[in-house]
Order: sequence, then C-alpha cells, then structure tokens
Amino acid sequence: MRRVVLVRIDWDRQAIPLRIRGFYRLAVDPEPGYPLGRKGLQLARAWETLALADTAGMVILDGDVAIDPRDLAAMLAAIELEPGCVHVAPVKLWPASTKLDRWVWGHGRDHFTRTDTDDPNMFGFSFTYLPARLIRSCLRHGLADWTYPNVDANTRARARALGISVRVVREASPKHLNY
Repeated sequence: MRRVVLVRIDWDRQAIPLRIRGFYRLAVDPEPGYPLGRKGLQLARAWETLALADTAGMVILDGDVAIDPRDLAAMLAAIELEPGCVHVAPVKLWPASTKLDRWVWGHGRDHFTRTDTDDPNMFGFSFTYLPARLIRSCLRHGLADWTYPNVDANTRARARALGISVRVVREASPKHLNY
C-alpha cells in the first residue's frame, strides 16, 4: 500500500465528526477578509510536516463531506493503481455552498454542472487525492499564499499545466452535507 497523507479540512471549527482514523485535522480559520482563510498555508504546512520522501500524495477531505470506510478503501485502491493522477470521488455539491440554484457535481468538464463525466478537468477538494508531483508544483507556485477560493482553482490550473489526468473514483459515494 502506498504511503499517503490524509487530511481533514476543518473550516472555522465546523467539520462534521469523522470516526475514521488516520486523518490529520487542518484548522482553517477565517481571516479579517472573510470568507478568506489560509487553506493554502495549512495544506502546505501539512505536506511539509507529514510527507516523507516516498509519500505518493495527499487525500483531502473537506469538513462538510461524510465518508465511510468503504469510500476511503475505494480511494486508496484507486491511488494504488494510478498514483500519478488526481482522484476525485463523485460528490453532489449543494446550493448552500455553491450559491447556484441547483446541485452540481464536484467534478466536471470545464465547469461544474449536473453532467457526470468520466473525463473531468474540473474538481474541488470534497474528497480528492492530489499526487506528490502536483503538490510540489503547487508549493513552488505559491500554495502557502493561496486563500479561498483560489486554492482549488490554482491547483486545477497546475494539474492542467502539468498534464495530470483526473480520474473519478466510482466506487466511492461520499455525501456533501452543506445543503
């Protein structure tokens, strides 16, 4: 089994309880420019602190997303098969988070829609794996200074620039609970 860093984003101490062990809690607090927060800084620090030379990448679980052990096993199995790709679990994002009038998938082709695609180039961090190569590139391009909502967008841009493929982990079925 490949070594990965598992992180749980805890925005403003609002993360739902997680009973699966092994995730490191990353506290992201609002700054005076709310809703900005140092998400990029926390992700950079987590990688720099927790990753070893042979770490394949980082699994990010947003605080408003629930998974079960089967979801984590599916993600880890996908990583084992293709550790150099971004892996994203299919998550329905609700209007309370997106400010859109209907739910959309947390992955898509060029933008987030209700069309579920097997060939995404858009992804959020709901329940997502980022390979080490992508994280190192993000670090070189200023990850520690990125704030919400630019962390996800800048990471997607780096993945595209590097030609890193995005795979949907169909065996996982996490739930976005911010509706």
